[in-house]
Amino acid sequence: MEAVTKTDVETDVKTEQTLILENREKRSITVHLRKFRAGDETGMIACISDEYGDTYFKTGFYDPEYLRKEAEEGIITFLIAETEEDGIIGMMILKEFYPKESMCEIASQIFRKKYRGYGLAMPFFEYGMGLLLSRGYSAAFCLPVLFHDVTQRLLYRLGLRATGLVMNVFDMDHIMHSYNNGRNRKHSQGIQIRAVGKRDAGTLYLPDEHRAFCRDIYGSLGAEYTLADAQIHRQPEGAERGEAKDPAERLPVYTEMEYANDNLQHSLTVDIRRAGRDLVKRITKLHTRYPFKGKQTVVIFLNCNDPGAVWAYETLQNMGYFFTGLKPLCSEREYMVLHHEGEVEIYFEDYWVSGEFANLIRYVEACYKECRRQRNKKQAKNY
Repeated sequence: MEAVTKTDVETDVKTEQTLILENREKRSITVHLRKFRAGDETGMIACISDEYGDTYFKTGFYDPEYLRKEAEEGIITFLIAETEEDGIIGMMILKEFYPKESMCEIASQIFRKKYRGYGLAMPFFEYGMGLLLSRGYSAAFCLPVLFHDVTQRLLYRLGLRATGLVMNVFDMDHIMHSYNNGRNRKHSQGIQIRAVGKRDAGTLYLPDEHRAFCRDIYGSLGAEYTLADAQIHRQPEGAERGEAKDPAERLPVYTEMEYANDNLQHSLTVDIRRAGRDLVKRITKLHTRYPFKGKQTVVIFLNCNDPGAVWAYETLQNMGYFFTGLKPLCSEREYMVLHHEGEVEIYFEDYWVSGEFANLIRYVEACYKECRRQRNKKQAKNY
C-alpha cells in the first residue's frame, strides 16, 4: 500500500471544542479540547503521575523535552483536555508509524482521577477520531487495556472492532494504576481496528483451523481479501512427481524478520515479514538469548500475505506458540498474531472486557488450551 502523508485537509476539521459536562451529583464543568501547545508538558505529566505514579510504561512521557520533541516532529499528536479552574485535566495521543506502518494509533487517554465520572472519555475519543479521519491513514488502531473495558466499549461505538490480543506485554510489578489486575502477572492488550484508507487486504494465506475466524474479522471491518486456495504445506510443487516433498524447499533460504526485547517488561516482539527455511534456527536462537524464565514472553507478528505463512504458523505452533488473532489493515502487510507465554500463567477469566472481546478471548483461550495439551503430549512422549 502506498504511504499517504498528512495533508492540510485537517484545517477543515474543528480543531478546538468546548464541552459542558455533568456528573451524577449534578456538578457541571466546562472542558476545552485542543491540540498541544508548548508549555503543556507539566500538566500532561501531572495527569500521568496522578494515575500511574512513576510507573507508566512510556517512560519518555515524564520528560518535558521528550514531549516537546515528539510534538515538533509530528510523530505524535498530543491532545489536551483542560478546565479554567485546574488547567490540564486529561490527555490523549494520536501516534503514526510511517514509513513502517500506515495506521494511526489512538492511545494514552489519561484523566486526573478528580474528573472521572463526567463522561469526558467519549467526546474526547470523538474529537481525536475527527482529526484521525481527516488524515490519510490506512486504519484507526488501538491497543486497549484488558483491566477495564471503557476504551473497548467506547471505541466500538466509533467503529473499531476487536481483531486480536497482544498478550503478556507488561510486567505488573513495574506498573501501578487504580484498576484491578486480577491474578495475571503480566498485562495484556486487545487489538481494535477501523478500516479507513485501506479496504483490500490482498491475498491471505491462513491455517485451515482459523479461516472462519479470520473471515469474520475481515467481514466486521468491511475489508476485501482473497483467500489462497493452495497452501504451501499442503501442495508442495512437484509432490505428484515425487519431487520437493518437503514444503520448506519452496521457501527462501533466509527468514526476513525484526525483533526487539523490552528488558524491563521481559517481553520479546518479533515481526516475521517473510518466512524462510532457517525459521526454526532463528527463533531457537532468540529463545536461547531470551530464555523462558520468570516472566519472559514472546509475541510474534506473522505476515499472512506471505505464501509461506501457513508453513511458518505450523512450525511456530510446533515450537509452542498459539494463535491470538489478527493485526489487519495497518501496513502493506497483513499479520497473524501468535504468543508464547513461557512460565507465565494466563487467567483469561480475570480480564475485564466487553462482550465483543469476551467472544474473541474465548476463541483464543481454546487455542491456548490446545497448545498446552500438545505440549504436555510431547513431554509425556519424551519420557
